[in-house]
Amino acid sequence: MNSLNQQSKITTMRNTVETALQSNSLRYQVLHENANQKIIKLGIGLENGRCDCFIDVRPEQNHVLIYTVCPTLVPQNHRLRIAEFITRANHGLIIGNFEMDFGDGELRYKASYIYDDTFPNSEEVFLRNLYATFHMMDRYLPGIMSVIYANVTPQTAINQIENVANPSFN
Repeated sequence: MNSLNQQSKITTMRNTVETALQSNSLRYQVLHENANQKIIKLGIGLENGRCDCFIDVRPEQNHVLIYTVCPTLVPQNHRLRIAEFITRANHGLIIGNFEMDFGDGELRYKASYIYDDTFPNSEEVFLRNLYATFHMMDRYLPGIMSVIYANVTPQTAINQIENVANPSFN
């Protein structure tokens, strides 16, 4: 690919992301930008908590990665239980997934997609993936907190979130 086409591809997706954020009145800041990557940060108030979101645009690989980060770090003594919780949650998810860093306890929801020259700059696709991360973090955050702070089992927390009836309640 010649350098003019590469520069156009870089500019197109970066502009698409920023235009989409602006058109939705989402305030953001650019944390890092070079020829290979642009990282954008925004804070978002959800129904169940306030989260940070990071958007990582990698034009050379045609990748957009979106991470919505849980507002609290998972304490060391609860990481295995949260690992079970997110494994149970991830099993039924179609778009994106939860991830946890066992080293520091950071928990996040990630959605990512690949774009190309035939579909390079869809604001709608970007926004649908962005809002999916917000929705999933907001939906599962009460369960995460109940496992960490209320000693609820991961399976019970998932059942409560996903409205699965527990036969032992009958």
